[in-house]
Amino acid sequence: MRLNVLLNRAPLKSKANERLRLGILKQSVLDRLWRFLKDPDIPPTNNAAERSLRTVVMARKVSQCSKNAVGAQTYMRIKSTVETARLRGQDPVAVLTGLMR
Repeated sequence: MRLNVLLNRAPLKSKANERLRLGILKQSVLDRLWRFLKDPDIPPTNNAAERSLRTVVMARKVSQCSKNAVGAQTYMRIKSTVETARLRGQDPVAVLTGLMR
C-alpha cells in the first residue's frame, strides 16, 4: 500500500511534519487509522464536537461570558450537563433540577 511506503520513510525535515507523520504511523500500526470505515458508529470527522462547542464560543464572544473564573466555570458546567443530557436523550431541565436536589 502506498500509504505504508510514505509513512515508513526517512524522517522529514520539518519537525511539525515529522510529528504528524509519526502520529499517523502510530495510529496505522494500532489499526485505528481507518476504523471509521469499519465501524459505522464512528464518525469520520469531529464536526459534531465542533458544532456543539460553537454555541459556547459564540456566547462567550457576544456576552463576554462571565467577568470572573467562578462564573465562567459555572457556565461551562451547566452547558456541559445540558449537552450531555441532550446527547443521551434526556430532558436537560429534569437533569439539572435532579442535580440541584
